[in-house]
Amino acid sequence: MIRWNVSKSNEAINREQAIANLRKLTRYCKWATICTAVALALGLLAVIAIYDLLILPSLSQGFCLQSVELEAGEGPILALVGADEHTPLMLVAHDGHTAIGSAMMTCLAFAIVLSAYRFFSAIEKAGRPFDLECIRILRQVGHLFLIGGVAVKLLGAIVTGLILSGFGGNFTDALGGQHLDLSMVFAGLIISLIASVFQYGCILQKQDDELL
Repeated sequence: MIRWNVSKSNEAINREQAIANLRKLTRYCKWATICTAVALALGLLAVIAIYDLLILPSLSQGFCLQSVELEAGEGPILALVGADEHTPLMLVAHDGHTAIGSAMMTCLAFAIVLSAYRFFSAIEKAGRPFDLECIRILRQVGHLFLIGGVAVKLLGAIVTGLILSGFGGNFTDALGGQHLDLSMVFAGLIISLIASVFQYGCILQKQDDELL
């Protein structure tokens, strides 16, 4: 009986220590996601500032769709060129990627970072990873990766193609890049699988809590 009580006491101590370590680690991860979110936001604000201060004034005086070669050897880009030809608004890069698709991927990355922050906050609040809220957020992250790998770049290319068509260009000029990101699709599948493992762990956690 005494041995059983000692074992139970040690188990409680180890459990509390593990929860404390987990919460400490999640706090570090939360700060990392905050720094990442701030970096993404600052980068996006910098792009918007460049557009407002340099590109927009040039386009406001009239613009047309042109093929521009910014650097020798990289190949031409499709851009809207205004009064200042040195500040074009790029639509399609030399490798076929679209500016709209890149902007949408940045917004998606921001959404993933925010979801990761919510995930770590839920773990810190619950004191355990096997929680229904954690599983729900983890599945959302997996779905965001799948959407980013399959649909975002393709949607950006379609929107860019419609813009090109409106300015007398060819719709197919926006479809030359790689629109399927297999690495993001694979990451989304792995995260979705991990969410299913967490769901099984949640069942075991509930049974363990009932025994204690």
